[in-house]
Amino acid sequence: MDAKKIKLIGYLVLFILILNLVFFAFVMINWVIFWSVLILAFIFVKWGLPKLKEL
Repeated sequence: MDAKKIKLIGYLVLFILILNLVFFAFVMINWVIFWSVLILAFIFVKWGLPKLKEL
């Protein structure tokens, strides 16, 4: 996968994390959903994104 697509995916994950933080700050989601999104994002960035780079 080329660098532009990887960068776009990175910005999308960052946007989701910021949106998650805003929703948590305004008590629109509870702490379980907040931490679940953070953990899923970490797993994707740690293991999923490097595999996408190899493609």
